Amino acid sequence: MCKLDEILLKENYFEKLFLIDAHLISQNQSFSLRSLIDSGSVVYTIIHSTLVDKVCEKLGIQPISLAKEKLIRGYDGKIFKKIITHKILLNLIIRSHKKLTVSMLIADINHHEVILSKL
Repeated sequence: MCKLDEILLKENYFEKLFLIDAHLISQNQSFSLRSLIDSGSVVYTIIHSTLVDKVCEKLGIQPISLAKEKLIRGYDGKIFKKIITHKILLNLIIRSHKKLTVSMLIADINHHEVILSKL
């Protein structure tokens, strides 16, 4: 490994590069969190299952059952161990960009709070 790679890994450069503050909005309430941007994902935005209760309570929303269960690959290429059965719908603000009615699948996604797809 070259010296530059060592420096970048030691300083968590890549993690900082792809993490961004996001705000989930519903009914004039806001929930702030850190999101991983997955530029390779064109379909799914995913929220960590451990956050869903907090988000739903704060924003006054409920998880929605999916019409068809999903088994998907994560940002790391691995298949999720659990079948995804629910999602939440809300608005999303990143910096000055606002996206209305974002569908977020609920799944265990390691140490990330949210993984954003191309919106």
